[in-house]
Amino acid sequence: MDSAVTRLKQLGFSDYEAKAYTALLKENPSTAYEISKNSGIPSSKVYEVVKRLESRRMIQSIHGERSTMFIPAPPDEFIENYRRVTDESLSAARSELKKFKTGIDASYTWHIKDYEGLILKAKRMLDTCRHSVLLSIWPAELEELAQSINSAEGRGVRIALVHHGTTNTKFGQLYRHPVEDTIYARKGARGFALVADSKEVLTGKIEGRVPEAIWSMNEGFVMMAEDYIRHDIYVMKIVQRFDPLLKETFGARYEKLRDVHTNEENPH
Repeated sequence: MDSAVTRLKQLGFSDYEAKAYTALLKENPSTAYEISKNSGIPSSKVYEVVKRLESRRMIQSIHGERSTMFIPAPPDEFIENYRRVTDESLSAARSELKKFKTGIDASYTWHIKDYEGLILKAKRMLDTCRHSVLLSIWPAELEELAQSINSAEGRGVRIALVHHGTTNTKFGQLYRHPVEDTIYARKGARGFALVADSKEVLTGKIEGRVPEAIWSMNEGFVMMAEDYIRHDIYVMKIVQRFDPLLKETFGARYEKLRDVHTNEENPH
């Protein structure tokens, strides 16, 4: 019941509205007094809450022998009504907002510090892109974005993906990074970079489920992130074809290759 209340509150219902509806689903028909008793809503507030739920067509009043009682709309019916009303409101809002000045200042950056916000932003980018995606990602985020990546590929979007880990899933052209453990140990966090249609970028680091990320449409920022992923892919192609020689030259974990402050090889 607590989980259902939380979900309803996320949809914009008040705490009392969510508690009244779920209490009525659990036991109905009920009087306002019984709803108050079963939900923990103060009796002084319950009639106001019931009236709001009636106006939303979530509950309906019926006349009992001595008092008015209430029954809930079935969950499926409530959800469909809510979806229809929400879609109509969003369509109307879109029409009204289009009357304002369009366009976006591409020079600014949007800082993201919550995990859900990062995933939602990435999903939106993947769900709306038209031509190409470059992605550098770790298993946790790949799992979160798998459906959106598949959908983008199904629309004909070209996808190139650097994956720091192991996976049996096939997404576009996937390149497995060979030193993911070393990268994680050095940085103490997972890197994330997504470039959509060469027009917008979302990039940053993630520690556990706490990101420090930036989204932007700044051309210089987009180009830098795109080049970063592309050069990683260039390296992956070389590693796939010349791995024994690279390990012999630079070390089993490419130690000499990763040391950017020297240009040395392993002694033979």
